[in-house]
Amino acid sequence: MNSPISEEAGQAAFDRLLALACTAFEAPHAMVAVLDPEHAVLRASVGLSKASLPRLASVSHRLAQAGPGAVLIIEDALADPDFSRHPFVKGAPGVRFFAGATVCNRAGEPIGALGVMDVSPRAPPSEGQTAILRHLAALASELLAHADVMRQETARLETLRLAEAMVGVGRWRYDCDAGRVAWSDQIYRIHGVEPHAFDPDLEDVFRHYHPDDQPEIRRLVERALRTGEGYRFKLRLIGRDGVERLVAAEAATQRDAAGRVVAMFGVLQDVTDAEKLLRSAQKNERRYRLLAENIGDVITRVKMDGSSKYISPAIQQLLGWTYEEMSGQSTDYVHPEDRHLVLKAIGEAVKTGAPTRLEHRAVHRAGHTVWVECTFKALKDEHGHVDDVVVVIRDVTQRKLLEDEVIEAKERAEKAAQAKSEFLANMSHELRTPLTSVIGFSGLLQASEHLPPEERIYVERIATASDALLGVINDILDYSKLEADAIEMDPEPFDVRALVDGAAAIIESQCSAKGLILRVVVAADAPERLTGDKGRLRQVVLNFLSNAVKFTARGEVRLTVGGRVDADGRWRLRVAVSDTGIGIPAEKVGELFHRFTQADASTTRVYGGTGLGLAISRRLVELMGGEIGVDSAPGQGSTFWFEAPLALAGDVCKPGEVDPARAAAGAVTGRVLMADDAAANRELVSAILRNLGLAVDTVSDGAEAVHAVQSGVYDLVLMDVHMPVMDGLTATREIRRMQAGTGRRTPILALTANVQAEQAARCLEAGMDGHLAKPIQIAELAGALTRWLTGGDEARGLASAP
Repeated sequence: MNSPISEEAGQAAFDRLLALACTAFEAPHAMVAVLDPEHAVLRASVGLSKASLPRLASVSHRLAQAGPGAVLIIEDALADPDFSRHPFVKGAPGVRFFAGATVCNRAGEPIGALGVMDVSPRAPPSEGQTAILRHLAALASELLAHADVMRQETARLETLRLAEAMVGVGRWRYDCDAGRVAWSDQIYRIHGVEPHAFDPDLEDVFRHYHPDDQPEIRRLVERALRTGEGYRFKLRLIGRDGVERLVAAEAATQRDAAGRVVAMFGVLQDVTDAEKLLRSAQKNERRYRLLAENIGDVITRVKMDGSSKYISPAIQQLLGWTYEEMSGQSTDYVHPEDRHLVLKAIGEAVKTGAPTRLEHRAVHRAGHTVWVECTFKALKDEHGHVDDVVVVIRDVTQRKLLEDEVIEAKERAEKAAQAKSEFLANMSHELRTPLTSVIGFSGLLQASEHLPPEERIYVERIATASDALLGVINDILDYSKLEADAIEMDPEPFDVRALVDGAAAIIESQCSAKGLILRVVVAADAPERLTGDKGRLRQVVLNFLSNAVKFTARGEVRLTVGGRVDADGRWRLRVAVSDTGIGIPAEKVGELFHRFTQADASTTRVYGGTGLGLAISRRLVELMGGEIGVDSAPGQGSTFWFEAPLALAGDVCKPGEVDPARAAAGAVTGRVLMADDAAANRELVSAILRNLGLAVDTVSDGAEAVHAVQSGVYDLVLMDVHMPVMDGLTATREIRRMQAGTGRRTPILALTANVQAEQAARCLEAGMDGHLAKPIQIAELAGALTRWLTGGDEARGLASAP
């Protein structure tokens, strides 16, 4: 389907016109020139070599200025002052005579000229010749207009061809009288062949369709030719390349003046891929709709104005409304107090492009509140603009109720834990207060040289029983802290040999009483000093040793200390305690490190104990990052061991450590104030301090302590916490307030049955300098007094600090 007039045919028409002009005027040269802003372009010429001339120097410009129908005659160009220097006059072909007329466009506007030329001067043409000249110029105007139309038609056809190629639509036409079918290039391509590979007829058209579809295409064409009605269809076409395609066609008819159908024309498009995509989309839509309509979550699409164009049927189960009953504004069903949160979440999803999640309240048709969890996801169109927001809504009412129940249960548990903690603290305080007198006075009696042998045995029994009771209390408190994760390690440099010897010294008297040999072996390559929580390490070692002594009737107890350097460069301390005692059956070994557990229930009655010691030891070792275990067999004794990674420490003493030799010397003097509401405790501490060579004053409450410090000079204050009138914490704060700005700070040490970590921390926060636990350990008390009363520059610096 090409243009009916080619470019070559148009040029030939101009050539024939100029040949006619040359014949009519018996002239050797002729031309048709068209003007542009700068030049006179020769559209066609005879005997002229130049393709264009400067516009202002051309005769075409002169004629155009003269207007439509103008004629210009130059009898002798050499004698014409305006054209004597014209390029065709001065140069080849040496023109002397010119006769021309104006050429116009379809609007009658001058656009150029037609002229004939001779190389010899001539007389003016006759009127008949002038009329012929004007007629020839009019023909040139028509040819130029036709050429312009042809160019526009060519451009239109090329644009149409490009559009066909882009959208895959081809054009066709059937001439009924000629029986000829014309296809555009795209029609050929749809049929699987190169353009113009053959000239099709109507039967070719029918034969290319699927055999099952040929009757339908024949019927539609025959009806159109008979009635003049157009048609449209989607049928299967089999191209010459053997590929089956689905094509969509639309046709119309053309009638003559008598109403007879003379032609058919239409368009054809390959819709194979589009149809596959459509069917796939329809299939997916059915799947998604089936999914959306059968899941419990509500799925909706909300437009930017808040309206909803789709809501899945699950909305009825969630809020009691059907889609048809709803207003179309999604926010109408959000709890009024939560609407701003929903709008904010939608805006966030649109702004970021990421899914946004929100829990909020919705209003049920019955009026009650429903908790929902919404996920908002913005959808963008092909231009990247947000079209709407998909919202997935889930009913979380039951979950919220459960969460509330969990929160309530958690609060109850926390209150119970707090009550438990307070009970343990109170129990500890109430038990430790009388134990202070029992242990303290029995210790003083044991140290007496005037005690008769029989009474000494009684005192030792009292001391042993009270120490055992104190051990039970400490075990219960420690395990309670471990269960609450309230124990933190307090690493500091310590002397390994001193730690081991100290633990052995504590248990040595028990070994001697039972006739057991106690051996201590420290590996030669063990570091002298390590960094760790020496108090907790000693506690585990003492637990192993006390168990070994308890369950060994004869033989020996061996404490072995060693270890190795691990991959991190730390020393992996290994401590093992072996005994020759009763041993443990293999089936009971796994239970030993659980709380309230011993190898056999009968041992509780025979040997005593709470069954908490090893459980506490296991938790402490695990907190250090180590491991604990036992090797045992019935009748062959047991070896309890633990390993813990500890950092190596230098040889310099930790700031604040007191030289043990210095403390043991007992060379301490000073005046001490003791504040305690228990008379027995005041009497006990007074006796201990006097034995240490110290002057002692006692008061029974915090208010008296404040007054005493205000009126007297004391080197140190021992302050109980729980006292009437004014407690120890308040008294300490008042003393610190009084001494502020005076340059004096009297050391104040808590001496209290409040031994939990948080209680000790409150003492330090109130302004105390240290914490000593009841029942009083004379050695510990003496060491603290030595540190603060003769502790050197550091202790004095701490005491004078604001």
